[in-house]
Amino acid sequence: MDTKGTSSEVPFFVSEACCKDPENKLLELVRRSPLWQSGTTVLAACSGGADSLALTDAMLDAGALDRVDILVAHVQHHLRGDEAERDAQLVEAYCKEQGAAFVRLDINPKALAEGAGLSLEDAARRLRYEALEGCRQRVGASAIFTAHHLDDQAETVLLNLLRGAGTRGFRGMLPVKGYVARPLLSATRQDTEAYCRARHLAYCTDSTNDDTALRRNWVRKVLLPLLREQNPRIAIQLAQSAAVAAWDEECLGELATAYTQDHQKRTPEGFVLDTGTDFLALPLAVSTRILRQLVEDAGGSEMRFDQVQQLYQLILRGIGGKSLDVPGKVRVTYRQGRLTARKNTIARSKERAAKYQKKEQQRKCMKISKEY
Repeated sequence: MDTKGTSSEVPFFVSEACCKDPENKLLELVRRSPLWQSGTTVLAACSGGADSLALTDAMLDAGALDRVDILVAHVQHHLRGDEAERDAQLVEAYCKEQGAAFVRLDINPKALAEGAGLSLEDAARRLRYEALEGCRQRVGASAIFTAHHLDDQAETVLLNLLRGAGTRGFRGMLPVKGYVARPLLSATRQDTEAYCRARHLAYCTDSTNDDTALRRNWVRKVLLPLLREQNPRIAIQLAQSAAVAAWDEECLGELATAYTQDHQKRTPEGFVLDTGTDFLALPLAVSTRILRQLVEDAGGSEMRFDQVQQLYQLILRGIGGKSLDVPGKVRVTYRQGRLTARKNTIARSKERAAKYQKKEQQRKCMKISKEY
């Protein structure tokens, strides 16, 4: 597929029509992805569940039609004992039956969670994507395809709202982000399960999905059913709202970037942003994005709403020499109509040491098997 003129940040339109032919629907969604290119190799991330197995199967069919080579990658998290090993064996057996290339990637999220102070979910997600990306680079694949679908999107939007997200969080997951493609965001969980039934595919179920102590499971098992009582179409409407938010975010982001290109420069003192009359004349939706981008350019993390407000107030008050420390150990200083953002020099050496320790921890945590 030719991706010229296609923005990788904008989701496909989410259709409300239910496709009676799930096999054809998933096949066409795969072939429609901007990262699906003839003559390339792509990874199919397959856990062994209905969603990822349906995606993998559809990708193998589409690959035969479009001359795309598929490497099926299974990440073994070692969190569910024999059940996790059963999943790995099921995916490997499926690939052997289909004559598909298979690779197993072993990770240790427990060690990372303990060493880096992360939740087990966050550690597992981080190591999973690192393992998949490492595999992609080693085999020269052009993309990683994952099986996130419309119901996952609805859950993600609600989770982001619960933690207090803005437009960026309300857009949920993007169909393409970097090398990761999510072609099934307009398909439902029912679609993937129907696909598996139609193709007689045996799939695994994750027993931890019933644990409502985990927030995503609580959203899926408790919150969404309550919302469906008031609005049976809540999942698709959340997904459609996420698509609109993504379009808006892309537009506002481009406006912010255009200003930054003309009014921000990098100097030995840090990233310097002109916050004079032109900046103050901008809509807040644009100017606050510029402030977020300034901090991220300097190596900082995403700021909270109140921190963005404080930074904007720094400009309005115009007190020279006033500084604010923001996430990611970045210090922002206002002086003579300009904001300068740079890494806090005191924290910089500590951060380097922490990064080294983190890399060493991850190296010990991740053991990736050889491709075959």
